Amino acid sequence: MPVVCQPGPGEPSLYQPQFMPSNSYPYTIYMNNVPGGPEHRQVPKDYLVESLLVTIFCCLISGLIAVMYSYETRSALGRGDLMDAQRSSQKARSMVLFSLLFGVFVSVSWVIYVVVALYGI
Repeated sequence: MPVVCQPGPGEPSLYQPQFMPSNSYPYTIYMNNVPGGPEHRQVPKDYLVESLLVTIFCCLISGLIAVMYSYETRSALGRGDLMDAQRSSQKARSMVLFSLLFGVFVSVSWVIYVVVALYGI
């Protein structure tokens, strides 16, 4: 029966030496999307709140697409893929702006239609 005990205060609980890879590899390990040095990338905005607002108030279909891209941005950030997060953030922003402009266009068109229909201008 194996003996299980918690690590002491000086011992790391994770990354124990027997499980860490050795420094001599027969091949090269590439680590993608790891910010290195002073040029840290800024985390892209996910536009989730804006997506939900335009979904409720402006346009349902394109708003839902914006919510989907916002969620995709969050999941890409969660797994550390900054390039995919940036791409999804730009798509979410585009869909939010499209939904907002479409909602404003439909609202103004409706007001013009009502004014013309009621007053016969």
